[in-house]
Amino acid sequence: MRSDDPRGPFPDYAAPYWDDLDIATLADEQLVSKLHLLDNLEVSSPYRGTSVPVWRRIWRSLEWLDRAGPLPASWKHAALYLFANTVYLPQVLLNDAWRALYLDLCEGEFGLEHIAARQTVLSRCHFFENDPNAMTSVFCHVNGIEGRLDNQRQQRVDGVDKLADVLLDLLNPAKSDSARSMLATMVAKSHWVLLVDKSLSGHSVVSDLRRLILARGLAEQSGLSVPRIVVLCQVLTSRAEHSLRDLVAELRVDGISWHKAVYFDDRHSVTHPDTTLILDPSLRTSALELCQWFAEHFLIPDRRLDRMRDRSGDNLEYGYRGCGLTLVDHANCPTDSLPIFWYSSEPGAEIPYAGPYIRVHSRIGNQSAEPSSAKWTTIAERPEIIEALRR
Repeated sequence: MRSDDPRGPFPDYAAPYWDDLDIATLADEQLVSKLHLLDNLEVSSPYRGTSVPVWRRIWRSLEWLDRAGPLPASWKHAALYLFANTVYLPQVLLNDAWRALYLDLCEGEFGLEHIAARQTVLSRCHFFENDPNAMTSVFCHVNGIEGRLDNQRQQRVDGVDKLADVLLDLLNPAKSDSARSMLATMVAKSHWVLLVDKSLSGHSVVSDLRRLILARGLAEQSGLSVPRIVVLCQVLTSRAEHSLRDLVAELRVDGISWHKAVYFDDRHSVTHPDTTLILDPSLRTSALELCQWFAEHFLIPDRRLDRMRDRSGDNLEYGYRGCGLTLVDHANCPTDSLPIFWYSSEPGAEIPYAGPYIRVHSRIGNQSAEPSSAKWTTIAERPEIIEALRR
């Protein structure tokens, strides 16, 4: 096959890379069919920001790993198997996830048929976003919900960080009346709905839910109504769901529920002893060893990842908080997935590397403190906010 053959990037099947590839393992692990499926999914929903086919991106990443070596052949083969096990979420699937979650919201929370509820859902619910990025807009659009920008129906408070600002504005005489009006409208809703695209480690959604529970508690102490909090999550792992359950048990609160559209249990992590990703024990061991080597040679020296490593509590060898996933969606690759998928070296790096799913990071650098955390700490320590809500 020529190197410019559009059918795939593997230019020479006689290359040494293939000499030790076990044919029985290739068949048992369904390598070829997985790569073809991945290719077809990307044709229908291309990965953000690239026109290069996934086959060629995988081959490029394998070549960079080889140049950074020398690596055992078993590790290089393991890299190919890991890439073949990419769990790719195309746009159409994620849109369908919002539709399914809307049905859950209407039927499970309101007992209404979804079409009839379209004209009342914004009057019943205030929508927050776990990581504000126009999720509410997409959710309303795919479900035919009108009036999203009507201030009388939906206040412009799209995330818990913005909610913290409004609560703190109660302490500012110049802004207190406006803040009280906004909060009164929000608290009058029967439901607060937290939209979540992916909750994989559970860290972010638990943090936001804890803050919404605090805000609801302040409203209750001030004599206002208490909305029910509903989490609508497109993609949820069993690990994240355990974290949600633990939070509700810890705080001993009622009126909390969550719905998920796509669910992955622990076996979708390459680190799980019963992982469904790689069945061959020796191949799985090679994959884990490769991830550890990758962290030592690429991740640990990269100071851009200091903050992420600190929050993760490890060297990120298996992704954020050791999730060990191979999950990618069409718009970005989460840091909870293995870094060999999403990592890209700094320009001019002595040993360059770029994964097949280069990530666009929402946060870079090393922030010494989380501004949102500081706001909520202040809110919890200022009882006069309750008095301001009562006025």
